[in-house]
This record gives sequence, C-alpha cells and structure tokens, in this order.
Amino acid sequence: MQPRKHPDLPSLNGLRTFEAAARHLSFTLTAQELCVTQGAVSRQIKQLEDQLKVILFHRRHKQLMLTDQGILLSSPLTRAFNIIAEGVDRLKNQQQDFSLKVHPTFAIRWLIPRLHHFQALHPEIQVRLTTSGENVDFSHENFDAGITHEGNDIPGITREKILTEQLIPVCSPKFLATVSPLEKPEDITGRMLLHNTPDLKEWAIFADQAKIKNLAMERGQVFEVDDAALQAATSGLGIALGDLFLIRDELETGRLVAPFGLIPIKTGNYYFSRPDFNQKPGNVTIFQDWLITTLNQTDPQKKTV
Repeated sequence: MQPRKHPDLPSLNGLRTFEAAARHLSFTLTAQELCVTQGAVSRQIKQLEDQLKVILFHRRHKQLMLTDQGILLSSPLTRAFNIIAEGVDRLKNQQQDFSLKVHPTFAIRWLIPRLHHFQALHPEIQVRLTTSGENVDFSHENFDAGITHEGNDIPGITREKILTEQLIPVCSPKFLATVSPLEKPEDITGRMLLHNTPDLKEWAIFADQAKIKNLAMERGQVFEVDDAALQAATSGLGIALGDLFLIRDELETGRLVAPFGLIPIKTGNYYFSRPDFNQKPGNVTIFQDWLITTLNQTDPQKKTV
C-alpha cells in the first residue's frame, strides 16, 4: 500500500496544542499539561487558525467552546496522537524485551521450568525464547544472546562456558528388564541405540572413549535433538546418551536408569553467547548473571565455570 501524500500540514506543535485545548476547553489547563505559559497556548492556537483560515474556538467570558470546524479537527487529532502514544509505548516495551535463542534440550529440561523465577525477579524484562538445534548466527539473526552447544569462537562474539556436557548411557527400567544384562559398556553391542543427532557422532565418541570396537551405529533410531531421544528412551525404545545435569530428575525418579553407572563421557560444552555490539547490555548482563547463579545453585557438582 502506497503511503498517502499529504499537503503541507500545520505545525505539529500547533496541532498538539489545539488537541490538548480541545480536550480541556481551557487554555490554563492546556498550558499546565504542556508546561508552557497560557500566552504561548493562545499564540499557538491563533497561528493555527490563521494557517487553516478557520476559527477553532468560540472565546467567551471564562468559557471556551469548540466551533464546528474545531470539532471536525479535534477528533482525528485525538485518534492520531493516541496512535502515536501507543507506538511509543510499544517501542519502550520492546526495548525491555530480551530475545534469546537456546538449544532445545537445555531449554526444555532446565531453562523453561525455571524461567518464571527470572520473570518474577525482573518483570520489566520480557524474555522472548526461541529454541533451535542450530546455534545463533548474530550476523543474520536478531537475537540479544544465545545458549549454544559447542560452536567456534567468532570475532565480535563473547562466549562464556556455562556447563560441561557429560553424557552417560541411559534407558528405561522396562527396556533393561527385556534384554540380557547390561553390565559393561561392551554389552550395548547389538542393542537399539537412540541417536540424538543425524551424524551419530556422540555414540561414536562414546564407543571410542569406552574402547568399544565395531559398534553398529546403523542399528538405531535417529532423532534431531537430545530431548526426543531421551523421551524415546523413557518410553522403552532403546538406549540413549543423556547429560547428567539435564536428566537428574529422570534418574532420581527412576524413569531412567544408568546401567553402567554415572561415569560420563565428555563431548562438549554449553556456552552463553552475546554479540559485542549488543545495544542492551543491561538486560543481557542481568539475565546472564541470573543464569550462572541459578546453574551453580542447581548443580551440586559445580559443573559450571
């Protein structure tokens, strides 16, 4: 839709003065609202009337009344200034928004259940959360910060390590009861593996660190994210790799068991990333401080750094 072409409009200051005077029907109250003198209000109205070549007010003894022309102008001006005020309010509120892109497993299993605590502490900051298995690309995406899994150092991006990923094989008690004993890592050979990435790399790392030869990677189900693989493991489909920090609830309640104990493999880290050019360092820093403090409080082994 093409913008409408406007003829030469009167002074915005004059229109604003008239709109206030039309609401108050008093130059004195208008002057108080606009923090100017009554004489300045009177001059602005006179200049506007001269420019428009109309009379906007009937000036009577201690009484101000709109003329028909004044009534015709005042209603659209009030609507217009209300629209402007709403736009300014939305802009102010948006400036308090904090947009964050988060790895899905970290978001689902740790951040989202605790996010209400942050909002209670800082109701003025609205967190807008986006989950994705792809790390945030600040050069093409409009996010204030990101919680990323792995990735590389990038000039202009500050990354702080917040969590060391430590994976262990887990499955449901139901699955464990239906297979021959899983007593040592080599016993997973021939079992249904639940892969949390299409490249199968984490089970490959596990096999390497556990010194398992010829582990059949193709024998398994492939998922896009960790949480889907862990849900499948909880349902009894097979064996998944779960982060000790993020599956603590399932281990404590027995929904998942660790057949080989809690000795993990290390495959990577989670990072809090923020662009150096960010224009809202206050919000970013407030959230980052809360995040790290809360991680430390909920991690008895202090995996955070």
